[in-house]
Amino acid sequence: FTPSYGRYRQGIILQIPIHLSSHKNGLTADDLRSRLSEHYSSSQFVNVLDKEQTESLNAVDPEFHNNTNLISLMVFSPDGTDHAVLCAIFDNLGKGASGVAVQNLEIMLGLSVSDGKVTSQI
Repeated sequence: FTPSYGRYRQGIILQIPIHLSSHKNGLTADDLRSRLSEHYSSSQFVNVLDKEQTESLNAVDPEFHNNTNLISLMVFSPDGTDHAVLCAIFDNLGKGASGVAVQNLEIMLGLSVSDGKVTSQI
């Protein structure tokens, strides 16, 4: 993976290059996007951009999700190639290892976070 850092206090763009043709079932960028969307369809924190949304971007802002628990996933792939780049944007200070640990603890305790408020599911 390739994290992109810059002259900003928080926020990160994480990039993972993927050779689609090396997948045993001939994965395409559309397949990858579809599988990510399906997997995260019920997630309140993960947003998977569709092809049109991704292609309409003029830039990717690493600070877009600062001070939130949100993450956006995008699949970039030039037409006619077998390469794709999975791109994630998130607040690396809020969604770093400690933030993920707290979120996992909430799941284990049957708690959920909604609109910044912790509610019990017990």
